[in-house]
Amino acid sequence: MSIELDDLQNADENDKKEELINAEPSVNAIQNEDPIDELNSESSQEHTNNEEIVLPEEDYDSFTMENLVDRARELLDEYPVSLLGEAMNSIREAFTKKYDEREAERKQKYLAEGGDELSYQPEFTLKTRFNSVYHDYKAKLTYYYKEQEQKEQDNLEKRLQIIEELKELYTTPIESISSFFKKFRNIKERWHNAGKIPKAKAGDVFRTYFHHLDNTHDFIKLNKELEELDYAHNLIQRKAIIERAKELVTELSVQKALNELQYLHKLWKEQAEPVSEEFRESTWQEFRAVTQQIHSRKSELFDKIRDEQLANLEKKQAIISELEKIVSNPNPDHSFWQNNIKKIEQLRENFFSIGRTPKEFSSETWSRFKDLLHEINTIKNAFYKDLKKVQQDNLKRKNELLEIAKANKDNEDWEVALNLYKKIQNEWKNIGHVPKKYSDKLWNEFREACNYFFDQYKQKNSKESESWIENLTKKQALLAEIDTISEMSKEDALNKINEYSIQWNSIGKVPKENIEINKEFNRTIKKLIKKFNIEKNAIDEMHLNIKVENYKQSKDDKKLDEDLRKMKKQIQELEHELVQLENNLSFFSSAQQDNPLLQNTLNNIESKKAKLEELKQTYSKLINLDLSEAENIPKDKEQTPTEEKPETEE
Repeated sequence: MSIELDDLQNADENDKKEELINAEPSVNAIQNEDPIDELNSESSQEHTNNEEIVLPEEDYDSFTMENLVDRARELLDEYPVSLLGEAMNSIREAFTKKYDEREAERKQKYLAEGGDELSYQPEFTLKTRFNSVYHDYKAKLTYYYKEQEQKEQDNLEKRLQIIEELKELYTTPIESISSFFKKFRNIKERWHNAGKIPKAKAGDVFRTYFHHLDNTHDFIKLNKELEELDYAHNLIQRKAIIERAKELVTELSVQKALNELQYLHKLWKEQAEPVSEEFRESTWQEFRAVTQQIHSRKSELFDKIRDEQLANLEKKQAIISELEKIVSNPNPDHSFWQNNIKKIEQLRENFFSIGRTPKEFSSETWSRFKDLLHEINTIKNAFYKDLKKVQQDNLKRKNELLEIAKANKDNEDWEVALNLYKKIQNEWKNIGHVPKKYSDKLWNEFREACNYFFDQYKQKNSKESESWIENLTKKQALLAEIDTISEMSKEDALNKINEYSIQWNSIGKVPKENIEINKEFNRTIKKLIKKFNIEKNAIDEMHLNIKVENYKQSKDDKKLDEDLRKMKKQIQELEHELVQLENNLSFFSSAQQDNPLLQNTLNNIESKKAKLEELKQTYSKLINLDLSEAENIPKDKEQTPTEEKPETEE
């Protein structure tokens, strides 16, 4: 065993060697790392760089498929491929789940609409994009591993070459002391920087190197001058390492200090052994004391990290509380989601930007946050899925109203059409939202159809108003003419009254503010009836003739049929009432003829019989009326005015 290994085994040598080889790289480092693995690791700087690169925590389940594809590409472009395994697998799992759910929904809709299962074609656009990104990741990862394998193989060849040079150094005659030490230091320098080699070869290679290194030191011990020069050089190395370690005691970043301390211990092992006996223990104890000072700062680091993580936990719990309020809303509507979508996204971004929490709370906090986001997305998606169905139903109903509006815009049955348009406009207002892409087009078409009808209606009213004014003038002239009737026979008077009544009804409507002219006409006719002492039956016959003439002029089969149905129903009701009244006479069998109740019943029977006879005569005459053979008289498109029946004296 060489002097340097002997030195390491003196005075707590076993602990010393363990500290040298297994110095902790970070707060969370594994304590008993394999010494060969540490010596075989890449340089401290490379490790430090990788340790400082931390991928952000992200809830990939809340991403859309498009965002997952984009995020996978961003990670691949921005981070070392060796760090992406967990993130890429999580993205792949989230994407596959969402894609399968979407395809199941598309297929179900396709089949519900009558599609054939064998003819269904999945949508591959996004899946193709994701597969392309994931293929690039796998290719890049494969290239990385191959590159690492090649580097390790190259490093192996370098180290084997260095071992051969080291072996040759102490087995060949020395040309000069300076050249010997120059070669020796160069060998150790190159060995230190040679890099990682395949793990399967590392044990044998490093043991071989240190074996020849021990032999080299034994060779140096045989030459006092060589030994002194080696000791002197190594002492300088030790002092430089100690000075740098002292600087690390005040390094603001404790983590950085611990990482570099690991590198210094490795350097001590490879570059600063051995030294002369008088400095061996003192320099080691000095370095060890500084090491302990740096390690003692772990508690400072732990306290600081703990405080930061507790503060982070409090912030994350506040965010979780906000999300819980959103989830607990009993009736979230469209307005609620519109007002909260940006807030949810901001809370999500804030959560990821906060940083780590204490380990004992980390999993629980992350799970609760992730579950809340998932629950929010589930509730929101269910709401908009239902809303989409409601909007499709609304779209169907509005399309039906639009068809009604278009079909009736030229309808000239004005009163019926006017009520129809008012009704469908009111229904339209109460239906609710339709999909945005149809909303404007649908509304514009519906409004256009309604506006067209109301424009026509206004024009009709304008023309109608002019017509009603003309009718008023005609009726005023007719009243003036009636007032000129002088002495004539009763028969001629009845004919004139009949003629005037038919003519009056044929004129049509007058403006609303002049409607009293119809009552004036009735009063005038009543005076004529009284003046010429015309009998009631003649007047009734005249009324029936007027009614027949009105039907002939209107040529309205529907109106005639409806009136006949009403008359028939009245006849049946009167007949039933007469039977009841005549049966009631049995109650008056012993009553005097002047009994008021008896007289009232008898009068009621006579009145109803007269009314029944009148209805039967009217019904008999109208039932045989054939409007298709009536004279082709132009029809008033509004409706035939129903004038007041002229009053007659009983």
